[in-house]
Amino acid sequence: MEFSELARARYSVRSYSDRPVEDEKIRAVLEAGRVAPTAKNIQPACVYVARSAESISRLRAVCKMAFDAPVVLVVCADLSSSFVSPFTERNFGDTDAAIVTDHMMMQATELGLGTCWVGWFDPAPIKEALGIPEGLTIMDILPMGYPSESAAPSPRHSERKPMEAFAREV
Repeated sequence: MEFSELARARYSVRSYSDRPVEDEKIRAVLEAGRVAPTAKNIQPACVYVARSAESISRLRAVCKMAFDAPVVLVVCADLSSSFVSPFTERNFGDTDAAIVTDHMMMQATELGLGTCWVGWFDPAPIKEALGIPEGLTIMDILPMGYPSESAAPSPRHSERKPMEAFAREV
């Protein structure tokens, strides 16, 4: 599949089948995130993989946005080590984590898996449930698995601004 097709085909999956995700597919998704570019190649992001029945149960108890996915990737960043712009003092840890998440999301889509980029969660109970250290900030979570037969893009999925409103030549 060409990238433009892949980008159009990907949608937020909120209903997953109970089919387990193969180890090699999880490794491929994680590798896509590992090689993602980051500011000054500092690589402040790391991923916690919840896939055992125990860790998934603990996560679902504190985060309904894990849905019924058999695997949930919790993307974190060490904001104390990420690049900070000397011009704006902006910390790029959130951007780096977003690039990592996007790479993993697109790799999952290419492998026939569904994902849903989740930013609506209370991080404290997730950190406690999964044993994530205090020095890391949870940036997003990425439920992942095979879409259920009823999974479909939301009605707004294909709504996009016209190109003239999105890009401006200067």
